[in-house]
Amino acid sequence: MEFPEAILFDLDGVLLDTEPLLANAWRETAKEYNYYLSKNQLQKLKGRRRIDCAKEVHKWINKENSIEELLVIQKAKVDQQLTKAKPFKGAIDLINFCIKIKLPIALVTSSSSESFKIKSSENIWLNLFKTKILGDDKSISAGKPSPEPYLRALRLLDVDPNKTWVIEDSYAGSVSGLKAECNLLFFSKDIKILNKLINEFTQEKVQKINELSEIIYYLRLYKRI
Repeated sequence: MEFPEAILFDLDGVLLDTEPLLANAWRETAKEYNYYLSKNQLQKLKGRRRIDCAKEVHKWINKENSIEELLVIQKAKVDQQLTKAKPFKGAIDLINFCIKIKLPIALVTSSSSESFKIKSSENIWLNLFKTKILGDDKSISAGKPSPEPYLRALRLLDVDPNKTWVIEDSYAGSVSGLKAECNLLFFSKDIKILNKLINEFTQEKVQKINELSEIIYYLRLYKRI
């Protein structure tokens, strides 16, 4: 990968350590219907829009209750959780570094406007992003794993996808970025998903990172800052 024209950031599981909180909210919601979500099922929800997750859970619990009711129950549980969200080590430093060197950045998240408002109220540094593609963005018809969210960000920043880095931790989000023809920095310890992504796309488009600080190192190396 060469020095990027832009970096596109996922939010949950990349900048904010919210995935365990979100998973717990869905787990507790399903329990209200006497249904217990498996680890594999929770993995399938990771990185996706709330409405898309609700459709999956509704299908699994196989109840006549409406998706709207399911969403009401889940919202009450998740709102209590999200105020506890903390940034991953190095997240704030990385965003500030990109701004300092004038590298275009965008937030591309499945979080809705309301969810982002809750998260950013406790993490005001998220408002450093001037370009944000949220899960309820009216200009996109499908969320991750569709490439639409990342394609929207690429258009707004007017950058070449082949020279753009996407930072993702989920399979759905990674597929979204790769289908938009971006380069993926996979911020996860899940080797099974990493290998799956490499097999479905190419080794050249996928690179694993263990810490966000590695990205600053790469940027300094390429730019010789």
